[in-house]
Amino acid sequence: MSRWLLLFLVALLSGCAGMSKVGPGEVTVRDSLSVTPDDAWNQFSIGLTRKSEVWTLDGLPLDRLVFYVGIADGEALADLPQRKDRQVPKYRTTMQAHEIVEMYEVFATHDGSSFQRQKLAPAAFAGGEGFRFEFSRVRKSDELEMRGVGYAAVRGGKLYLLIFEAPRSHYYARHIGRFEALVQSARIRG
Repeated sequence: MSRWLLLFLVALLSGCAGMSKVGPGEVTVRDSLSVTPDDAWNQFSIGLTRKSEVWTLDGLPLDRLVFYVGIADGEALADLPQRKDRQVPKYRTTMQAHEIVEMYEVFATHDGSSFQRQKLAPAAFAGGEGFRFEFSRVRKSDELEMRGVGYAAVRGGKLYLLIFEAPRSHYYARHIGRFEALVQSARIRG
């Protein structure tokens, strides 16, 4: 029986996306944003799109940091399955801060999870003006209450968005300071 379990685990792990350590120290994300984490993070080799990257400290069910970098006018944050009752929102250079948050909300709730924006305010980000928002989300898959923070800025008509999310009960408080320090180090390259 243990032999079958071992074979199952090997098969399961062979299908997992690759992970590598990044940081501490300066890291360039998708050739257009640099950050300087104080600690090592786990970076997944496959992002949601070619303009995104996913990091975690303790594993994706427990925390995640998503970078959306250099999203141009007319591009979506990620691909979603098409449905007749929903269009995939695309970034527009004319969007206001609340519209960018609403666009992110569509991606955060595409699986039936609930989302509630709690705060939205101007904030320094990536060496200039931007905005910060806080949200809560209940994941549909496990009914876990998540808490999150996002920072965004538009430079040269392109959107730069960082999202950190973790379970409210423990991991959010444990890692929010690391995320805030990482945000303060963010700089757009080029």
